[in-house]
Amino acid sequence: MTQTHYIQGAGGGGGKGGGGGNRTPTEADDTLQSVQFANVLDLISEGEIQGLDDGNKSIFLDDTAVQNSDGTNNFAGYTVVTRNGTQAQNHIPGPFNAVERETAVGVEVTNGSPVTRSITDTDVDRVRVTLTVPSLQILEDDGDVVGHSVNIKIQIQYNGGGYNDVINDTISGKSSNRYQRDYLIDLTGSHPVDVRMVRVSADETSQKRASTTIFQSFTEIIDDKFRYPNSALVALRFDSRQFSNIPLSQISDSWNQGQDPKQRNCGYDHASGAGDVFRHLGRHVPSCYLVLRSCVDFV
Repeated sequence: MTQTHYIQGAGGGGGKGGGGGNRTPTEADDTLQSVQFANVLDLISEGEIQGLDDGNKSIFLDDTAVQNSDGTNNFAGYTVVTRNGTQAQNHIPGPFNAVERETAVGVEVTNGSPVTRSITDTDVDRVRVTLTVPSLQILEDDGDVVGHSVNIKIQIQYNGGGYNDVINDTISGKSSNRYQRDYLIDLTGSHPVDVRMVRVSADETSQKRASTTIFQSFTEIIDDKFRYPNSALVALRFDSRQFSNIPLSQISDSWNQGQDPKQRNCGYDHASGAGDVFRHLGRHVPSCYLVLRSCVDFV
């Protein structure tokens, strides 16, 4: 973002007979982009494997390693969860195998007037809260338009036991259009669950300052809890802003248990469209599938 700063000296600036003259107001570039995440679940083998060859260094997205050999990351905000394909393996928690139910709220949250919604379904494992900021900027007295910031909290109460902060977030930057941010919260207590959004920042008193906060919606998420026994899995969650589409992933793992632990590379072509479950696109020996994950979500 490039901004031009103007400095006026004392005396001789502006006014009648002065040399200051008029200036053209400037507007800072928008710096905020709504954040969405893609969730991908890959089936990489039938039968148990020893695991990834070298942890996250074995995973490539569009031919770029997720993690370099020195441990530094090439992508920000990603999550990797694996299962090696045992008979008794646990399901992968999180948004990779889930049923979602979104409820619109659309209520402005003001300082001193939080907005609360309740979840009564005891099967719900987590909730995704969506915040909307219609615009975030300040029109200064000299006509310049610059960025702004706003602080919100999300609080959770289990079965009437009192509220606790689970999210404390300050959004800083400039957005002349609607900006949205999602917050994914695991539910760990007894139902009913009350979800409350709180505006910490003071309310604006001038039309020149924009930072309205809206509790846009909440989404109840229920894990399917499928274990997929005897199936080796890799679950990926990454910030979709880093890719123009769902990236091609390649995963290097070790051979099935009991076989020669030689490395192999399996390429995975992802097709788009929710609801596809383990589409088998091809097969290698000993049993390396090219598959689509259970669903690609943008959340």
